[in-house]
Amino acid sequence: MPEEVLVSKIANAFIDDVQPHHTMPMVSLFRAAWGGLWVGGRVTLTTETVGFSPNGLNRIAQSGTLELRVPLSDVVDVEVRPGFFTDIVAITTPESVLKVRCYFATKFAKAILAARDRFEK
Repeated sequence: MPEEVLVSKIANAFIDDVQPHHTMPMVSLFRAAWGGLWVGGRVTLTTETVGFSPNGLNRIAQSGTLELRVPLSDVVDVEVRPGFFTDIVAITTPESVLKVRCYFATKFAKAILAARDRFEK
C-alpha cells in the first residue's frame, strides 16, 4: 500500500543540534539553557511515519538536522505536555523523543497513536 498523508499541519519542532547562521545573543542563551531550539515548519503524519520539515525561513537561517522522520513502528509512546500558547506532543522512540508544538495537540497525538496501532496490525 502506498504511503498516504493523514495529517499535515503547521508546527514547531524542538531540535537539539540546530545552529543559527547568525549569532544572536538571545538565541544563543536559549539554546545553551534548553539544549536546542524550536524550529518552525510543518509536521506530517503518514500511514508509515511522523515527520517534521522546516519552513523556508528556517532552512535559510539555521543549519543542522532540520528534517526529522520517525517510523510509526518505532513509536513507543505519545504524550501531550503543556506549553506556552500551544501544547507539545512528545513522540518517544527507543532512541529519541521528537517534540512538536502545534494547535490541537491532543487531537494530533490521538491521530499518531491511531496510525501506529493500524500500522501494527
